Amino acid sequence: MDVLLKALQVVPLSVWAIVLAPLLLALVLEIVPAPLLFPAFAATDLVFSNVVAVVLVNWWAPLFAVNTKYSDRGVEKIGYKLPAWLRWFDTFDADLDQGVRDGSITGTSTYWNRVKWLNRNCAYGFSYWAIGTVFIPEVWRVVRYEETPERLTFIAVSKDGHFNVHVTRLRLRFKLGWKAWNYYDKLTGQWQSQPWGPEWRAPFVFSISLA
Repeated sequence: MDVLLKALQVVPLSVWAIVLAPLLLALVLEIVPAPLLFPAFAATDLVFSNVVAVVLVNWWAPLFAVNTKYSDRGVEKIGYKLPAWLRWFDTFDADLDQGVRDGSITGTSTYWNRVKWLNRNCAYGFSYWAIGTVFIPEVWRVVRYEETPERLTFIAVSKDGHFNVHVTRLRLRFKLGWKAWNYYDKLTGQWQSQPWGPEWRAPFVFSISLA
């Protein structure tokens, strides 16, 4: 007990917070049902994406980009990505130059194009690794799927309480919950056979955007 008290006195509170935060988060995820976590996760994701990522990290993170292998949908690829210690800010399923290749990012500076890519996909890895969930196809079921040129409705739930609502209405797209939609094969009506990103995980999402 004396050793513990001395450790509490010597080690700064900030260090204890860094050490204990992951353990506390893991404990909360085990105890609290997923639907009850949704409001807190939505607020956390909003702040982390728009404040921590954009203001504090994205503008310098590409300085540490490394050419490395990564996997998506079972396909091995090579490209410039952020190192492991910055993976909360990286795109888990693409490299930093994907936006230039697909035309969504333009510019003559490789560095700033990568910053734009990170800002376009703010804290993508945080939604995947920190507040996402392990995706087990067998425990998920599709409650409703309807799609027409004008509207889309996709609702899925898991046995452990996770859910995904992905709908378009009045030219708006609403994405809520954990992204099971990205695992759904519309042609077969089955879940895809390969993981999205390096692991079988469904990222958290709380998004309203133009369809």
